[in-house]
Amino acid sequence: MAKAGAMTKDRIETRPTGLSGLIVPVLTPFDASGVIDRTAFVEHLEFLAHHGVRRIMVNGTTGEFYSLLPEERKRLFKLARGHFPGFIVLHVGGFGLAQNKIEVRWANELGADAVAALPPIYPAGLSEAGIIEYLQALEAEADVPFVLYNFPKHTGNAITPEILKAVPHAALKDSAQNLELMEHTPKYFIGSSTHIFEPIQQGGAGFVSATANVRPELYTAFEMLLEAARVEEAAIMQEEVRAYSAPFSAGGVPTLKQALARKLPGYPSKVRCPLR
Repeated sequence: MAKAGAMTKDRIETRPTGLSGLIVPVLTPFDASGVIDRTAFVEHLEFLAHHGVRRIMVNGTTGEFYSLLPEERKRLFKLARGHFPGFIVLHVGGFGLAQNKIEVRWANELGADAVAALPPIYPAGLSEAGIIEYLQALEAEADVPFVLYNFPKHTGNAITPEILKAVPHAALKDSAQNLELMEHTPKYFIGSSTHIFEPIQQGGAGFVSATANVRPELYTAFEMLLEAARVEEAAIMQEEVRAYSAPFSAGGVPTLKQALARKLPGYPSKVRCPLR
């Protein structure tokens, strides 16, 4: 079994974009009756790829994973794998260790390029030992690179340096923007659409931007400047990125969907309860 952080020769050849740079956590479109809109989802994937997006995350927070049934999460991933040509990170969005293990196996069997996992979502305030045991059990199931996902605002359980040391992993997606974690992980991804330049300059491997769902061309241009180490130009573009993204911070997923509906005719702006 290939462990986290290892990639087979075939996978390197077929997914050359790798675990670095921009990752877009894709939205999940719902039609008027609340059912996943497959056509809108595929059109959005094509829109992202057309504008140079090379990596996406499916079933993430931006994708409203918490409102999806397991079979819906599986269906979305299979759709993405069938229609997006780049690197796909599958977030295991189930609740409980048993369901999360099942979704890690989907990643192995259905062609994910990496798998990402949050700490346990409920209860909050767990011991480091409990979180480590939980994440180690998930990592042991993974045949693809294993990414840890830090979002204590929602989980109530922060990933710490001790957890990073104890759980084998390929990268960390950090929505808490705790740059002190950078030195404890092989690859650090800042989970931000506004605060990107500084973490990359400090050694971060990439960034996860929800706002790039709507204006991918801005973020892929920014990514190219960062990759080319065109520091002065990237610093200037960071201000444009920050100004564009700021209004979305308060509105969240509903605002992103409304904006995308203005860009893609027919894209539904509906969200699932409890979002409004």
